[in-house]
Amino acid sequence: MPDDTAASKFNEKNLEAFLEGLLEELKHPQDAKLLEDVRRAFRKKVPFHLRSYASALMILRAAGIYRPKSPKKVLQEPAPRSRNAMEQTNVEPKQELQNKAMVSLFVSMGKRHHLKPLELKKKIAERTGLPQDTLGRVHLLENYSFIEVPVQEAQRIISAMVGTEINGRALEIKPAKKRSESFPEGL
Repeated sequence: MPDDTAASKFNEKNLEAFLEGLLEELKHPQDAKLLEDVRRAFRKKVPFHLRSYASALMILRAAGIYRPKSPKKVLQEPAPRSRNAMEQTNVEPKQELQNKAMVSLFVSMGKRHHLKPLELKKKIAERTGLPQDTLGRVHLLENYSFIEVPVQEAQRIISAMVGTEINGRALEIKPAKKRSESFPEGL
């Protein structure tokens, strides 16, 4: 969190003028493609509920008002594990898992079936042996859902979940289709 000196540097009128300038520049951007590419990456990486905070933080950093604190040193770091030990336990360091590419899988249950995201993640973790934190966001819809999983684990998850039931109902997980794949050409 910023300290009192950072708050004293904040000037609401300057911010308002800056934001008006931003909105004016958005009407006629210098490089519309670059702007769209950055926008797409921002939307992909930053969760919806944090986007306004991320934008505010970027404005504060650009104005030189807020600087990130240097990370605190850990008194004693655990000894690094060998690659062989990680392969044997099928667990990788958390940082590596966060950098993995994710893919969406279709789940045959949704809100109507009283499916809960944590319940789905727990069931997948039980059947695959994967830690729950390797599984990404669950997008729960009325009749079906989508879950983001690491690309390397997708087929393993699909295979492991065959014949699984949740709430007394058969659960099917399969690769999600893109909208363009679901309709024949010409429609």
